[in-house]
Amino acid sequence: MANVTQLKRLLSKLRQRRYYLERKIEQTPKMLSACLILRYRVRGRRDFQSMKGIKEKPFGRSYAYLTYLEGGITKHRYVPKEEVGKIAKLTEPYRIYCENMAQVRSLNRRIVEVLERIGKMQKEEVKNCVQKRTKRIRKQKEAE
Repeated sequence: MANVTQLKRLLSKLRQRRYYLERKIEQTPKMLSACLILRYRVRGRRDFQSMKGIKEKPFGRSYAYLTYLEGGITKHRYVPKEEVGKIAKLTEPYRIYCENMAQVRSLNRRIVEVLERIGKMQKEEVKNCVQKRTKRIRKQKEAE
């Protein structure tokens, strides 16, 4: 089990990482809160057997669409091929923003866990100190 100073060092590193991510999130450029998805149409049969030998991209044409949340409902919107590049530039910052926010949430959970461990270790130290004092007081009373 780690001692308190090691936990405080770990806590400091976690806070530094969280601070770095928070600054990065603050500098996020203009973004579109949607996800750009590329789908591929498969020629021929549409069952699982027709996809069995395909490893990366299935044969067929691809098409892009946006998925976004509107009023609690997931919506899909087709994106013409001419606009895919422009839309990708707007959705990429949103993807990075979401990843950074997930890391911040994870760091927050770890920071709380470390603080709870430090608190638990401090409680044990106080408990040990109190026990020693009561033993000392009993010995003084017995000596009188």
